Amino acid sequence: MPYFEIHTDSGALRGMDDGDVRSLLGVPYGASTGGANRFRAPQPVEPWSGVRDALAFGPSAPQVDTRTHASANGPRTLALLYPRGGWPVEAGSTDEDCLRLNVWAPSDRSLEGLPVLVWLHGGGFTHGSGNEMTFNGDVLARAGGMVVVTVTHRLGILGFLDLRDRGLADSADAGMLDIVAALQWVQRNIGEVGGDPERVTVCGQSGGSVKVATLHGMPAAKDLFTRAVMMSGPFTTAVPAAASEQVRDRALSLLVGPATVDELRTLPVDALLDAQAVILAQGAAARFGAGALDSLPGFAPSIDSVHLPADPFADPELSDGKELMIGWTAHEAGLLLVDDETYTTGLTPAQAVRLLDEDEPGEGERLYGRLSAQHPAEPPHLLWSRRISERIFRDPAVALVERLASDGKQVWTYQFDQTTEVLGGLLGACHSLDLSYVFGTVDRIPLTGRDPRRIDVSRDMMAAWAAFAHSGNPGWEAWAAGNAPHRFGGDADGVHDIDIAAPVRALIAR
Repeated sequence: MPYFEIHTDSGALRGMDDGDVRSLLGVPYGASTGGANRFRAPQPVEPWSGVRDALAFGPSAPQVDTRTHASANGPRTLALLYPRGGWPVEAGSTDEDCLRLNVWAPSDRSLEGLPVLVWLHGGGFTHGSGNEMTFNGDVLARAGGMVVVTVTHRLGILGFLDLRDRGLADSADAGMLDIVAALQWVQRNIGEVGGDPERVTVCGQSGGSVKVATLHGMPAAKDLFTRAVMMSGPFTTAVPAAASEQVRDRALSLLVGPATVDELRTLPVDALLDAQAVILAQGAAARFGAGALDSLPGFAPSIDSVHLPADPFADPELSDGKELMIGWTAHEAGLLLVDDETYTTGLTPAQAVRLLDEDEPGEGERLYGRLSAQHPAEPPHLLWSRRISERIFRDPAVALVERLASDGKQVWTYQFDQTTEVLGGLLGACHSLDLSYVFGTVDRIPLTGRDPRRIDVSRDMMAAWAAFAHSGNPGWEAWAAGNAPHRFGGDADGVHDIDIAAPVRALIAR
């Protein structure tokens, strides 16, 4: 496999060309965030001389190991989703020198002006990596005729600890400022691999979807992207400054000794992560299905007069002219309940009614009756999961879409219905299952199972995402009152009838 070289504004990079796709891995878009840079806005990369290898993934952001608090079916599910190690780091390293991105582009160097899809990983602002196997960008870049970029940035206590009262004005939103810096790198350098900086689509799932939403509230990001895809994360309320300060106070109370910024900057990373783990464990005490969510609690972006002056989408000027696609899976909660011993394939109708009633008092019988009539083939555990998914994901997404559509914006919606048979059918069409379908990596991720139909569904989803990146239209009608979302997989009709623009069809057929 031959090498190739490009020139960026920081220096020359050497990548790999396999004949179909060129890749650049572990590319630095900011300096190390350790030492004096801890809690600061991202700092520029020190330019280098000669040619720097971009042949291997860089470090992931320091984070709490998600395997340590997994229980019930959690460990088995994590192993199916992250086959290289059972958690998002996937047997790689972590380090504060984590401001890295990965790039995949078609090998055909005559292709120019290609759309760019910038992927923001999930993990609720506390875990995840741009290096996860699920969204390796090689297949999507080749099939969709576009440039794919995945981003790693600061997380949790290192990315969102609110130290504004200690003179660190950027600390509460540092992780989001990292993403802005990555998008600025794309603007300056993506043309070197055939990408068009005027056609950048930001796309993310779960916490990554909330990152996409947050960019719609950041003045610094206004001119850095043109389209957006929000997958399974409709939350558009930023953390209020007072709540951010409360999390900060709890974190500092768990750190023995440090009182000054200098002392916080010299603490071992593990000490900070230990405090984070305690706070996350406290926040996870309630079952996910209970209550409602309009934002992600804990370490997350907060309202800031400069960086995030209002909730995402609150300022129309920041999202004007930007097409949006938003969707959800039928059984989001299938993944989010795997640590709950109550959630089993042996759940009875009576038990499901009781659990629904716990979530929504007095509504259990009615809800179960409606769901079982609408989906007579589904077992009780998936009906319970479906209702949680409606309430936490679908309904807020539809509310956002209706609000934006009433302002004259075009928005496209979809629902992912393709289930997986792993773990005896426990998960359904669960949270994160659709990732492999969008990136064409279903044959690499055991979570997807072995149903041969998943290959066709994946092709449909890659085609839709590519069409959206190319043209701003995924191939079905934009949202209007009374419209149903476009459906992928399951018993959906016409999933192969998406009208893809001819250039994209030709690339996908290659």
